[in-house]
Amino acid sequence: MSPRDLAVVALLGLGVVVTLFSCLGVLVMRDAYDRLHYTTPAAVVAPVAIAAAVVLEERLSAAGVKAVLVALVLVVTNPVLGHATARAARIREFGEWTVREEERERGSGP
Repeated sequence: MSPRDLAVVALLGLGVVVTLFSCLGVLVMRDAYDRLHYTTPAAVVAPVAIAAAVVLEERLSAAGVKAVLVALVLVVTNPVLGHATARAARIREFGEWTVREEERERGSGP
């Protein structure tokens, strides 16, 4: 096995392990806000590692370029999806998005 093959296997393994641990974190957390924290590694680290493995194996062929583009889309859209999910969870829980009086810090602002 060449060093490049070992790097490909290591990157694919990293992507799978990160996704597995992210899934376990989502499974054991109690509420949506805590679960959102565990989606980030699966949407950022794993796609980048897998795309790097594909690029190492296929170079910048059609498969390599597509892998990089998919990873880029996942990395860019994850914060938007996380914010939208948190906002929807808050609206479902409280019926509104605004800051409630008991959440305001004492002594700051009007």
